[in-house]
Amino acid sequence: MWSSDNCISSVDEIKVGFHTTLICETFWNPNMDASEALLRLAEAMAGEICLAENNPGAVMRRWRERFEISQKDLAKHLEVSPSVISDYESGRRKSPRVETIRRFVEGLIEMDEARGGRVAVTLEKLIAPEIASDAILDSREFGSPIPARLLVEKLECKVLTHPRLLDRDIYGYTALDSVKAIVALTPHQLLRLYGGTTQRAAILTNVSSGRSPMVAIKASQIGTSIAVKPAVVVLQGVKELDPLAVAIADSIHLPLCVSELKSAEELIRVVQQFGPQI
Repeated sequence: MWSSDNCISSVDEIKVGFHTTLICETFWNPNMDASEALLRLAEAMAGEICLAENNPGAVMRRWRERFEISQKDLAKHLEVSPSVISDYESGRRKSPRVETIRRFVEGLIEMDEARGGRVAVTLEKLIAPEIASDAILDSREFGSPIPARLLVEKLECKVLTHPRLLDRDIYGYTALDSVKAIVALTPHQLLRLYGGTTQRAAILTNVSSGRSPMVAIKASQIGTSIAVKPAVVVLQGVKELDPLAVAIADSIHLPLCVSELKSAEELIRVVQQFGPQI
């Protein structure tokens, strides 16, 4: 299963499978008890690895780290040597086979499920189709995790709460037009979106006071055994910051930052050009 042979399916074949049912049949074990959202998550994970022709190992490492699972623990679960996982992630082994990718994805989801499914539930929110909206200005995954402080510095932010937490890694960001989000999305969709940005930056533009988005982020944690929240929140366009927004961020140990960039258009341009060298 864990051989270094080339992937047995072509990239074109994988692309077809990703958009139809082939990837479900190829990558997912039908014996696993999984919801439709969990299947979408497995599809997204497997598809991203297969389509990363130049460095699939880096994508595998990013997914493993997002699930907060060590190489050693994953290797034990898959009954392989930790060096095998390391070889794939470092690129010493090229082009993992389809069966290898399937077991890798299954292993992460199975291990997360055994720990309560916290990470999978959070990631499911990110790929939920019902949150698609023009309120989402931009969304991006980084090629490798980066300290949140680098993004905050790039966006010329003033840090209001928990600056030390900005040394934590983030894996991407979601940028929202806060006005359009309130108008176009239902409260349920807003909660899913705000709660689905864990290990990512939530960038909110055209914010007046910051109260509404922070209340929504706080509300998105209700009913979860472990807090689900962004790694950092960046507000842009603030006219008069509501003290409640700061109090909420402080109480849930969330770095809250205010960008000094004058317009949403400028912020999106800057964040799209963001390419940190780690």
